[in-house]
Amino acid sequence: MSFKLLFTTKAKENLTDLDKDSVKLAKVRRTLGLLERDPRYPGINSHKFKSMIGPNGEEIWESYVENRTPAAWRVFWMYGPETGVITIVAITPDP
Repeated sequence: MSFKLLFTTKAKENLTDLDKDSVKLAKVRRTLGLLERDPRYPGINSHKFKSMIGPNGEEIWESYVENRTPAAWRVFWMYGPETGVITIVAITPDP
């Protein structure tokens, strides 16, 4: 099952800020594409992020953009608001 991606205002800003770094932007786009096709794709290592919850108590998930890199980038997301939709919450370096 493929998913439709929605972006919060913060995630849109994060993506716009990456326009200056074409290498990082390409990595983020790759992760978003894989997330859209299959959030369980092994290469992005999606897992629940326990330090944050969504605005209505939703579980937040984390997917890897990079690995084994100082301040590696991550995509934070949640399922919903409806079936078949993933909302991208933020795209940032690993906190």
